[in-house]
Amino acid sequence: MTIRLVALALLFGSSAALAFDSTKIGQWGSLYLDDLSPILAKSAQLKQEVTAALSEKNKKPEDILCFGMRFPGAWKNLGGTRVAPYTCDFKGKYLRIDATVRVTGHGGRAFEAVDDTAMKRATDVSEKNLTWK
Repeated sequence: MTIRLVALALLFGSSAALAFDSTKIGQWGSLYLDDLSPILAKSAQLKQEVTAALSEKNKKPEDILCFGMRFPGAWKNLGGTRVAPYTCDFKGKYLRIDATVRVTGHGGRAFEAVDDTAMKRATDVSEKNLTWK
């Protein structure tokens, strides 16, 4: 229970300026660090730091539990998709990854708020400008 409370506090504690405020989608979900491989691959420095932390803790990516925001089922095309911010528990040390989140639909139309139109018409999510601590 303590891990979940810490993870939630880290998820909602400080938020980078986002094009789409993913913390407003209202749901978070668990995933493992190995599920974040595509995100880690976007930054050589982040990947290197995560590899060092794994080595220090003698863990594999599939051993590290993370939490990320999750689009609920009401999002017609994005339901279940995880998105930043992510928080990972390295057994007492926490990694928080933020990103500029962009939610788009057909023709590249960007959605900046959670509303019925976005939930029905959004088809893609991208994450750029990673920051972490």
